[in-house]
Amino acid sequence: MKKLLVLAAIPAALMTACGGGGDNTPTPPTASALDISGTAATGAAIAGGQVDIKCATGTGTATTQSDGTYKASITGAVLPCAIHVTAGSINLYSVAEASNAGAVHANVTPLSQLVAAQLAGSDPAAWFANFDAAAQARITATAVTSAIATVQSALKDAVDLTGIDPLKDTLVAANGSATGNDLDKKLDALQAAFAAAGVTLTDVTNTLVVSGPNTQAPVTTLLQPAAATCAGLRSGAYRAINPNETDPAWADHVFTFDVATMTAKFFDNTTAKLKDEGHCSFVTEDGATRLLVSKSGAAVGLDIVSPTQNAVSVVIPDQKIPLSELAGTWNVLSFERNAAGAALTPSTATITLDANGKFTAGSDCAGIGACTAWTTFPGNMTASAAGGFTFTDADGSVYRVHALKTADGQLSLYVLDSNNMGFSVAARQQVQALPALNAVNNFWDMSVGGNGLAGPVTDTTTTVQSVDAATSSFTRVRASDGRVDGFTANKPRDGLRYRAAGTSATTAGGTVNYSEIIAMSLPGTGMSVNVSVNPKQNFFGVSVNHD
Repeated sequence: MKKLLVLAAIPAALMTACGGGGDNTPTPPTASALDISGTAATGAAIAGGQVDIKCATGTGTATTQSDGTYKASITGAVLPCAIHVTAGSINLYSVAEASNAGAVHANVTPLSQLVAAQLAGSDPAAWFANFDAAAQARITATAVTSAIATVQSALKDAVDLTGIDPLKDTLVAANGSATGNDLDKKLDALQAAFAAAGVTLTDVTNTLVVSGPNTQAPVTTLLQPAAATCAGLRSGAYRAINPNETDPAWADHVFTFDVATMTAKFFDNTTAKLKDEGHCSFVTEDGATRLLVSKSGAAVGLDIVSPTQNAVSVVIPDQKIPLSELAGTWNVLSFERNAAGAALTPSTATITLDANGKFTAGSDCAGIGACTAWTTFPGNMTASAAGGFTFTDADGSVYRVHALKTADGQLSLYVLDSNNMGFSVAARQQVQALPALNAVNNFWDMSVGGNGLAGPVTDTTTTVQSVDAATSSFTRVRASDGRVDGFTANKPRDGLRYRAAGTSATTAGGTVNYSEIIAMSLPGTGMSVNVSVNPKQNFFGVSVNHD
């Protein structure tokens, strides 16, 4: 009987073990929850903000409290996570990096948005919307540390973030009568810097993205305080390059400018105060120098030699650009002397540099014809302790090179020959889009002659009259006299424009001739240059756009 009872119990036990029912079914383990908390603020707390969180696995939401704090508990969530806070017109982003923690801290502020943008390498809104495996892979502890360091460097002239982790440090945001802590005061300082520079968080975010991880100079330039009447003119250090100057100390020098006093201070402690002429044109109080400022801060300086002649210099924000940024193929427009005392003559060329500054290819070009490849190359481009770069040609001539990277990530080069032998300007070889039909362009225009001096500056307005995509060409009409001229884009090489010589009727009933030129925009600067093609003519043209 005992044996029969034992055997009868076996099937029941098997049924229970196999889930066949009964009161002894094991309870599945509960999935652990990931707690994410932090503070959302712009300097003042963001109250009642919607918090949306996307993780590698799992999503969650929360609402910020009156002091800007939030907390979300997401069951089964797996780090890393991206965080988005909205409140009215406010849109801010942040990240929580991959770790083994069951609770993580992630503030959501303008600083966290800049860190997120640096990590994403793109618009953080698009990155959040498509938070896929590739996006998630960017959020590592090492990458976050590097992104924070990049943001600290980019903002160093606007706000000191030394030793601060904007994501994880405790943030007490100002709300009501409660004051904020030190991190909150950094956010206040950042907002004040935005206001003084006349920019928005979106402007700075976009510039940081296009600047790349190794070049914060465009953000630093963008965040300098701007003049009240000219957004392009900002405080800070400027590089002045004057090919007409025989004194090397003045031919390539740095000065500082203060928009609060509208005063430039030079290396010899002399100063010059600027008076506003309108449209970003300024003149020194003594009337000796005029400054025409483009949207990027690049400018043309005109030292008045006589009522009809000006010595021209190029003035650009002084930036530290890594040598590796110069890699690529460049179009070069030059105005140089073949011998000391000879007239300056125009020429065009191409150069190719690698990431170490080595010239790997080059050619001299005549007009719109074929280029002749170099058989010998200059010495490598190297960083200079005096700023910018230098290289030495085969004949021993030393060239000074300075780079400007604009807020849209575009780069241009400005080259000063040694011993008053001339200058060159370079832009990357890249396809240029045709202008829009009816586009209006207001600009100052001048031509530098073989003696290195420019004639009178003209204030010109043109309107694009026709665009032909099939021939990659367009025509424009000049407002002052009705002259119509035309260009072919990306001729003779990508990034250049060609205008054949021609004659146009004018609104006064006569005709006007125009010269054959090759023109090149300096991308992102609001400036362009051109050289004459006809060897019987000899000039280097410069245009500066204005409003």
